[in-house]
Amino acid sequence: MSLSGKWKAILTVLLTVVVVAGGGALWYFGYYTKTPEYAARMIEEAAAAHDMTKFERYVDVRKISETASDEFLEGVMDSDRAMSEEARSAVTNFAQIFRASVSKSFEDAMREYVRTGEWGDVSPDAQLILDKAGLYQAEPRGVEGIEKNAEDGKATLGLRLYQKEAADEFVLKICLGKGQDGVWRAEEVANFRDFIAFVMKARKEQFRTYLKTTEEILRVHEEKISAADKKLVDILHSGTMGDMNVRRQMRAVMAEEILPDWQLRRSELEAVEAPTAAHALHRLRLRICDMRIAYALRYADWLETKKGGDIQEANEILKEARTLEQEAETMTRRMMRGAM
Repeated sequence: MSLSGKWKAILTVLLTVVVVAGGGALWYFGYYTKTPEYAARMIEEAAAAHDMTKFERYVDVRKISETASDEFLEGVMDSDRAMSEEARSAVTNFAQIFRASVSKSFEDAMREYVRTGEWGDVSPDAQLILDKAGLYQAEPRGVEGIEKNAEDGKATLGLRLYQKEAADEFVLKICLGKGQDGVWRAEEVANFRDFIAFVMKARKEQFRTYLKTTEEILRVHEEKISAADKKLVDILHSGTMGDMNVRRQMRAVMAEEILPDWQLRRSELEAVEAPTAAHALHRLRLRICDMRIAYALRYADWLETKKGGDIQEANEILKEARTLEQEAETMTRRMMRGAM
C-alpha cells in the first residue's frame, strides 16, 4: 500500500471513531439524560455523595413530603380498626391542622438524610413522626427496577427497604414525572400508606407476642401470690396479731414466699424484650414489681418490730402499687383492643 493509501486508511478509521463517538454523545446527552433510568442513577449518586443540589434536581422534595404527610396520617388512622367512619372523618379534619407540620418534618428529615447519610439531628416532632412511620428502623437495599406507565406518561421506581421491626423488605413505589425541561423527577411515594400499614401490622404482631409472653409470666406468679395470701389469712385466723408466733409465721410467708416471688417476677419481666409500643406498659409493670417488693420488705419489718412508722409506710406503698396496677390493667385492655 502506498503512503497516500495508508493515510487514507488512517483518516477513514479516525472519521469512523469520531462519528461513533459523536453518535454516542448524541445518544447520551440527547436521550439517556432525559430518561427515568438516568434520574434514578443521579438520585443514588447524589444521596451517596451527600449532594443536596444534585438531589433536588431529580427529586421534588417538597411535593414528596406533602403527599407523604397525607399518606402517613391516613395510614395511622387505618391501623385503628376500632375507629368509626364518623370518628375517622372528624379526626381527618382535625389532622389537616397538623398536615403542614408533618410535611415539614418529612422534608427536614429527607434533607438531613441526604446531607449526612442518616436521619440524625432533626426536631423532636420530626423524630416522633419518623419513629411512628417506621423509617428509623428502615434501611435502603437498592433499586428494584423502573416501570413506565403509558396512560399517564409517568414512571415508577421500586426502592427496596429493609424494615427491622418487620424483619422483612418492602418496596416503595416512587413515581417520577417528566418536566418541561425533559428531566425526570421523583414526585411521590405511591404506596407510603401501604408501608405504614406494613409497619403497623408488624408492630401489632410484636405487641401480641409481648402480651402473650408476659401474661403467662403474670398468670403463674399471680397463682403463687394468691396461694401465699391465703396462707397469711389462715395464719391470722389461727390467732391474733398480738401473738408473736402468728407474726413470726406471717413474716416467714412474706419474706420467704411473697418477696422472692415478686423479685423473680421482676427479673422475668425484665428479660422480655418489649417492643416500642409496649415500652410504657413494660416500665409500669416493672414499677409495680418494685413497689410490691418494697411493700413486702416494709411489712415484714413491721411484723418483727411492730413500729407504727413501718406499717404506715407499708400501707402507703401498697396504696400506690394498687393504683399503678389499675392503671396497668386499663392500659393493657386499651392496647389489646388496638392490637386486634
